[in-house]
Amino acid sequence: MERCWRTGGASGLLCSLSLLCVLLDIQLDGVLGASHAEIEHHLEMGRKLLAAGQLAEALSHYHSAVEGDSENYLTYYKRAAVFLAMGRSKSALPDLTRAIQLKPDFLPARLQRGNILLKQGSSQEAREDFRMVLQRSADHKEAQEQLMKVSDLEDFQEEAQSAYHQGDYSGTISALDRVIEVRWTASFVELHCTLAPILGSGSPHRNRQQ
Repeated sequence: MERCWRTGGASGLLCSLSLLCVLLDIQLDGVLGASHAEIEHHLEMGRKLLAAGQLAEALSHYHSAVEGDSENYLTYYKRAAVFLAMGRSKSALPDLTRAIQLKPDFLPARLQRGNILLKQGSSQEAREDFRMVLQRSADHKEAQEQLMKVSDLEDFQEEAQSAYHQGDYSGTISALDRVIEVRWTASFVELHCTLAPILGSGSPHRNRQQ
């Protein structure tokens, strides 16, 4: 570079620019190559740590993976899985939404977002997600079951409100117990269904008596 400046004039400027371009090209090639390797490393470490139950460490790796590649829908979905494992459904929701934005036909993300919305009591939004899943996969058992829970939740909520206005507080409590049961079940399902494909385990066996 010093030699270029000694040349002086337009020739010196062109020489400097040429050297700068070469340096930038070398640096960018190294960064891009390392970036891909680092992202894969973070994803693999995140998966292993998630399987080991080291959730905070797994989340840190998925944060790094998202920062390295903000256009990968699966990375957002996997980070959402960690949030769910930590009981942080609200934090998982934006990641699931982003995964859907990047890949609208990615049904697992729609199903899990619907589960979270159902848990939060947003029955209409949950219904839309479950229906979208069924439009693309009409025999999807999980979506069918969750769509039925949406209707149950709305019925129980109406029953609770009606009983309350009539002064039937015992009936109100009974209906609210069923509302809570639907929401709890949705939370249980969302976690298992999200973790299973990432960790390579089979479908969860849900015990409705728990």
